[in-house]
Amino acid sequence: MFNSKASVLIMVAVIVSLAGCSSVGTTMPVTPGHELQPLDVGWQRYFDITWQQGKRHDTPILSGRVEDKYGEAATRVQLLVDGLDDKGKVITQKVTWLGDDIPASNSTYFEVPVEAAPSYRVSVFAYDWIEADGPRR
Repeated sequence: MFNSKASVLIMVAVIVSLAGCSSVGTTMPVTPGHELQPLDVGWQRYFDITWQQGKRHDTPILSGRVEDKYGEAATRVQLLVDGLDDKGKVITQKVTWLGDDIPASNSTYFEVPVEAAPSYRVSVFAYDWIEADGPRR
């Protein structure tokens, strides 16, 4: 029998696995109380994200850079893009692969197609560090 924390972790792992099947990701509608959260709540210590809204071929996009502030390169970076309503409530979510590794103390460009929303929030959903002997979490 699973406790509620284990059930949530399994659900997140399934969603991450499904989201990882595509480099673009899938936008998911959100039900209250079931929003995805970054897997490492302290990701802001290691990364800065700057982004802006735009359009490409009449499709809303967010484009920007993810900066690795840590002294090791990051790999398998996934972004979580929240579409927010006028009151700041999450209405859509998308987990997407960054695509490129981020060199230590450097940054990488991203561009993500999104569903139209009044505003957005972008965070690092998951990542691994690259060490001389291979990736680690």
